[in-house]
Amino acid sequence: MRGIAWRFGLSLAVLAAFFMVWALRAADPKAYLMLPGLVDGAEHPAPFTDMRAILQAGACWRTGVDVYRPSACLGGGVFNYSPLLLRAAHLRFGPQDTVWGGLLLIMAFAAALAWLPKPASRVEFTVMLAAALSTTSFYALEQGNLDVGVFALAVAGVRAALAGRRLSGYALFAGAAAAKFYPMALFILLLRESPRRLIALGLAGGLVLILCLALYARDLAAAVAIIPSGTPFKATFGAIDMPRGLNRLHLLSATNVNHILGFHLFNNGQTVARLAAGLMSLASLALMRAAARHYARRLPGLAQDRLIFLVAGSAVILFCFFAAQNVEYRAVFLLFTLPGLLACGRASRRGQSLVAAELLLLWEAVIRALAGGTDGPATTPALVFWLCREALWWWLIIELGGIGLAFVTGQTRRWRRQAAKTAR
Repeated sequence: MRGIAWRFGLSLAVLAAFFMVWALRAADPKAYLMLPGLVDGAEHPAPFTDMRAILQAGACWRTGVDVYRPSACLGGGVFNYSPLLLRAAHLRFGPQDTVWGGLLLIMAFAAALAWLPKPASRVEFTVMLAAALSTTSFYALEQGNLDVGVFALAVAGVRAALAGRRLSGYALFAGAAAAKFYPMALFILLLRESPRRLIALGLAGGLVLILCLALYARDLAAAVAIIPSGTPFKATFGAIDMPRGLNRLHLLSATNVNHILGFHLFNNGQTVARLAAGLMSLASLALMRAAARHYARRLPGLAQDRLIFLVAGSAVILFCFFAAQNVEYRAVFLLFTLPGLLACGRASRRGQSLVAAELLLLWEAVIRALAGGTDGPATTPALVFWLCREALWWWLIIELGGIGLAFVTGQTRRWRRQAAKTAR
């Protein structure tokens, strides 16, 4: 009975929290507006604004509007998702379906939580509950952001793969990647296949990709070119955030770097920030290799479901971190990694520290507000908090990268052992 309560408890808690917030919105709209304002410093009079924007873009696209360019139909904005997602507009959904779309995402998120690895103790349940009810989760659900749907699809795909229906799992990953690009990182799980099967699946996937490029190359290029980017001081994460923030604080400006070098090399701070992000990323790879040696000893002892969710979540977060600046709600994929890290934490303080780091990052909006950093590091406490947050993200990324490398090397060793057996 306790196991059933722990499996479905997260789902019920999220639904209960949602109805409480919804009741607050109906009873006291001004009090409700403080909640989304806490996360990104902006008040949203209507819920599910991201869902509404997507549905509006679909309605505009059906009438022939080029949604990848600013238009009056989109209020001067643009559609920055995959063009494959636009094809769902043929279903004739529109902005009038915003509330139903947002509610569907909330139900999908709640259902997906029940299919994460089941907590093994009261402590694990408490940690997972704190993560599921975090400000990051609230931000994603309140915005009605499509990342919530991607999260649910990814959970379904991993569960299908664990149940032996791997092709179904890969199909779900492909569907998620068709909506947003980053779920392609989930295909790291292809390494669980035999080399021959991996090659066959890789060729099939390559043909599908070539077909999509042939059909939608222009729109894909347009979508990638207008991926949004904002201030690094609010609800974001990514490799570019620390260098870009230091540049905006004039600590890593082109003038300062040229002065240190003793000659003029850089003309603008953006170039300096991108170069610094690249160098930091390369340095992190060396540290990931060291972390991989630790996790190579830990991963084989994990239950299969915890291992696969840990690897899948790590891959998604790593891809997002290095590929672009991300709005904080994408960090909901840290929920994938928590069950595996909790298991590692039973015998390792390192795992316990990572769990604590993830909870801090999932709840960072509260700490940021207390430090006075809602509008940027205008005060010393806000600046200190921002620097600590960025350092914490980099440490977490190095550890997750070590997990990914340990998984990859473990799979290649398995291939070599199988090849040696076949040769004998």
